[in-house]
Amino acid sequence: MNLRPQPGHQNKNGINPITNTPIDYAQRGNQQPYYKQPYPQPPIQYTQNPQQYQNPYYNQTLPQVVQQSIPEAGQKLPLQSDAIELDHMNGFSGRYRDVIHLHPQKESTIVYALAGLIVIENLNDKHQQLFLRGHDMDISALTLSKTGRYIASGQMGSRNAKTPEAPVILWDFNARKPMQIFRGLRDEITNLSFSSDDKFLAATASNNNLIIWNCQDYTIVHNKLLEVPINLITWCPPRRSSTKHSQYLIVTSQGSNIFLITMDFDVASMQYQLKQAPCQLPSSGLVRNYTKAVIDQNGDYLYVGTHAGEICIFSISSQQGGIFKATIPVSNNGVLSINIFGRSLFVGSGDGKVKKLTGSDTRWNLEREICLEGRMNSITTDPNGNELLVGTSNGRIYRINTANLDSVVHTEGHLSSVVGLSVPLNACDLFVSIDYEGVVMVWDMNEMLVITRCVPVNMNRVKGSSVYLDPDRTVVSGWRDGFIRAYMITNKPVSPIKWEIVNAHKGAVTSLYSDQNYYLSGGEDSIIRVWSKTARQLITQISIHSKEITKVFPDLMKPNLIHSCSADKTIYTYDLKTDKKVIQHQSRNGVLLDMTQRKDSELELITCGINMPIQFWDIDIVEPVQSIDVQKLNSIAISPDGKILATGSDSGELILISILTQSILGKYLGHFCWGFQGSMDKVIKNKSLPPSY
Repeated sequence: MNLRPQPGHQNKNGINPITNTPIDYAQRGNQQPYYKQPYPQPPIQYTQNPQQYQNPYYNQTLPQVVQQSIPEAGQKLPLQSDAIELDHMNGFSGRYRDVIHLHPQKESTIVYALAGLIVIENLNDKHQQLFLRGHDMDISALTLSKTGRYIASGQMGSRNAKTPEAPVILWDFNARKPMQIFRGLRDEITNLSFSSDDKFLAATASNNNLIIWNCQDYTIVHNKLLEVPINLITWCPPRRSSTKHSQYLIVTSQGSNIFLITMDFDVASMQYQLKQAPCQLPSSGLVRNYTKAVIDQNGDYLYVGTHAGEICIFSISSQQGGIFKATIPVSNNGVLSINIFGRSLFVGSGDGKVKKLTGSDTRWNLEREICLEGRMNSITTDPNGNELLVGTSNGRIYRINTANLDSVVHTEGHLSSVVGLSVPLNACDLFVSIDYEGVVMVWDMNEMLVITRCVPVNMNRVKGSSVYLDPDRTVVSGWRDGFIRAYMITNKPVSPIKWEIVNAHKGAVTSLYSDQNYYLSGGEDSIIRVWSKTARQLITQISIHSKEITKVFPDLMKPNLIHSCSADKTIYTYDLKTDKKVIQHQSRNGVLLDMTQRKDSELELITCGINMPIQFWDIDIVEPVQSIDVQKLNSIAISPDGKILATGSDSGELILISILTQSILGKYLGHFCWGFQGSMDKVIKNKSLPPSY
């Protein structure tokens, strides 16, 4: 774990996200980092209301929002000692459908969901990001209004409430502020859709509830609990009616039926009335489960994808309602996403293919197709129809040229909990991460793209546990099968294994360290082992702990002294020269999870964990010499200048602490830690220190 200021994002020699020009990192050795220029724009200032943590949003009228204010060119922002800059957030789970949208009016602006955050990003500069926070669980549904004025987001059922409430938040895109929280749905928001004139918002949830809200006065227009869940919902363009109010047509799918819901304003009751009618199916029968629907720009034809891999076409222009017209076979593994632009229909399916169909009405021909990795869960087009963004189930967002379907990866990330991260000591241009499912990713820190991946050969099910990026750019990784595996950094999608130590530990390899002298490893078997740098042979082992090793590293000044901490609440210092224990420290409560070392004073060790404060330990004194009452921490790191501690809490907070004054400089909620037995993200990453320190 290393907390480092982030470099500029210019990368003249790096991998360009459009051209994919390769870099041979294996030959770079200890050269200077390849970024040469500072940011071309003034830095983005990250601000946050600290009251967010004491007052969860579900007890407030509106949520607290995390935003970045972007200054005008040349404008300088005042430095704030209690603020840090969130440089970038990486990742895309691909778990939910239709959570990626290109803004319909602002070119090169992408809006997508990342865990419980809404990310607004410049498509051509990934360092220009803005974050909106209002949810306490994963965002499961996201949509933009047709004009781009509003954003609507819905989440999974909250674990912080007595019932699994799943609120929907209406956001003002231009003001970057929440306008209203809509309640009444539970478990999971499955669909969100704005009317074409931005006046209404429809939402469905996994508890079979359908609610339509008025976006002008926030009142409920319609609320109904159905017998079967609604698979999709979309609006047709408004139509003229006999009153001054427009008539609206809503398309829904329930089971194997497509329904048209007519929403008319009733003057007598002064409210909207809804009437539902099924679409006419062929007399021979058509039983399908429907996934996604789009309507052409004239509002005459409805195109619906099915789990069987077809597109069913319905005419909805006549007064007789929806009438089935034709079926187009498209995929062998279901149609998951559809987008229409002019005379082009783009279809994403479960077999990893994106297909471009051209035509109109009921006549469509396959023009091009491309095969990507994973299921195509989201497809969106830019305002000019020149580019597609496609989100896949394997955690990638692709940019695709609509003319020839050439593609390039825009964003990718881990699909399971990150359990380790490392930055080399001699450079800031790379970092490496490992997740619980055993995928190691080497990242270009400037372009925020994955350079290569490392996985055990023919052993993809081996779980990952720890990782360390050697100064010579070798990725050293620990695994739950007890192996230590090292990989070369190449420009290939998957890098080859360089060497491995078989059965280095019984159980998981939980901590790793490497320098020019040796490799250090700590295991679930409570043993610390020292390995030769060249032959990878065992030099010695240290058996002084009784439980899993949580951290091991050498002393900053004397590399013959090995410091270790364990889940048995002990901290040991061991001398390799004399082969003897120097001192033992004992924590009285809790579980030790991480440790670092001061760079000034007496070079004390600093530990953190669950149900224990931050404690400082001197190598000459058994008892802690200092403590800071901040508990439930999973990770700890010290700044390069040695003045600031950065800690990661069990609730996903990044907490900055001044070592000199022992005061908390700020708390910043940067991660969501639900869904895998608490927090598995034991690293602090992608954050810059306060500029005034």
